[in-house]
Amino acid sequence: MFILLLMSNAACAQRSHEPSGVLSEVDSLMNDAVASGLIPGGVVCVTDRETILYLHAYGNRQVFPDTLPMTTETVFDLASLSKPTSTAMTIFSLVADGKLAIDDYVSKYVPQITDSFNITHLLTHTSGLPPYLNVRRLAEHYGETTPEVLLDSICKCPRIARPGEKCRYSCLNFILLQHVIQNIEGKPLYEVANERIFAPLGMNHTTYLPDSTFLPLVAPTEYIPVPDADSLLLHGEVHDPLARVMNHGNSGNAGVFSCAEDLARLGMFLLKNKKNKYVHQMTSMPDSLAFSGRTLGWGHNDSITSYTGTLFGPETYCHTGYTGTSMITDPDAELCLIILTNRVHPHDKGNLNPLRGKVADAVFRIWGN
Repeated sequence: MFILLLMSNAACAQRSHEPSGVLSEVDSLMNDAVASGLIPGGVVCVTDRETILYLHAYGNRQVFPDTLPMTTETVFDLASLSKPTSTAMTIFSLVADGKLAIDDYVSKYVPQITDSFNITHLLTHTSGLPPYLNVRRLAEHYGETTPEVLLDSICKCPRIARPGEKCRYSCLNFILLQHVIQNIEGKPLYEVANERIFAPLGMNHTTYLPDSTFLPLVAPTEYIPVPDADSLLLHGEVHDPLARVMNHGNSGNAGVFSCAEDLARLGMFLLKNKKNKYVHQMTSMPDSLAFSGRTLGWGHNDSITSYTGTLFGPETYCHTGYTGTSMITDPDAELCLIILTNRVHPHDKGNLNPLRGKVADAVFRIWGN
């Protein structure tokens, strides 16, 4: 059902006229961010339910060791923006097909888990799992870096709360969701997400594990010095350590590479189908866990305001990625803002939330009313 819905609503990324008012304000904000060194470059995309309203590239996608200009076709490491755009979307496609329910215990699908948390707890970060695990310590303890090692360590790591007691944002929640998906479908997450989400929506430049055909479009991320070895510029390899080292690029918490127009297709799908049972459920906060400030996959504007500005509405759902990506969607205004940067290139620095908030307000003043 969900796949048919995706296919029937595959968005045509058409562009409309760009109002001159937003050009000056957004351009100024983004160009200043490039000039100050906050970001090497970026892409801003605005869409309503039918059309891309604004799409523009700024600065460079690479500044080390060579300089390459940013383009609107640039493919970015989405980092944690992978969580809602891939993992949560895939979970709900399985829900729509009757293959799982959001109140099912995770142990039903991942038998190594003995906790009483369910799918909803993972999606809202209320499972009680800690935020992250140290890759170096895992490698030292287990003597290897594999997805099986990571799953075992998640099963055994100390919990910080009982399920449903408090919200603590955790990459481990979505890595467990990855295993739920894989155990149901019998294939890797990257295959399931492509079959169920990316391909039906026409997101042809969205992938895990980008191959050689993608690399010329991919913006590199961090330059990592490696003692007594060749240093590493991450290019086409996911930046997140758990996703890269332990899960080898196929991971529920990070790993998706995508471009602005593909994310616009997803944004248009969500806006056009906002009243659909499963889309509405995914993008709304569950009453029993409203204290979390999270929908079933996204952050919620009632509790996350530092990067959504002051004008996007109270039902806005949103998410960021550590590398410098973000997506903000207001179902009432039927407006979606995508900002993609690789702020960690060549070095991990800077806080983008003030810039995101200012761009969000500039965009809403033009198209939000």
